[in-house]
Amino acid sequence: MIQSNKSIGLEVDYDDNLLNELLETALLHYPNEIGGYLLGKYSTDKSKAIIVKQMVALEYSNSPVSFNHTVNEETKKEFIKLFEEEGIHYLGEWHTHPNSDSRYSQTDFNALKKIAKGDIDPLLLIIGFDKKGIRDFSFNVFFNKKVYKYE
Repeated sequence: MIQSNKSIGLEVDYDDNLLNELLETALLHYPNEIGGYLLGKYSTDKSKAIIVKQMVALEYSNSPVSFNHTVNEETKKEFIKLFEEEGIHYLGEWHTHPNSDSRYSQTDFNALKKIAKGDIDPLLLIIGFDKKGIRDFSFNVFFNKKVYKYE
């Protein structure tokens, strides 16, 4: 599936199974938030982020209204292994909003801003869900000091 943001000319490409996989993970951690990393590659012209897989954060703290993670040494080693073996790298992050929608919070904005200091335009996928399933989801990107939503 492809979503785009016409105002900045960026697309995100992902398999529908990604959302099913993330919902399964979300339900295992319900009613707390959970999250991790989006991994993949960019098209040659850098106009499309292609998500190949996700990885749940290895070190984190969470509650029904927060999710914080640490990129520890084990995570760094896993990123290097994935790059060397599969040619994929970090594209951004994902996390859930249990019993809520997928609007990003000020905390989410601040996290994207911090990540963007590393000269990347990080993606953020937020999944609003409850015990019945996904309520909604949104892909966002931090670009030129703003958050843009994909449609």
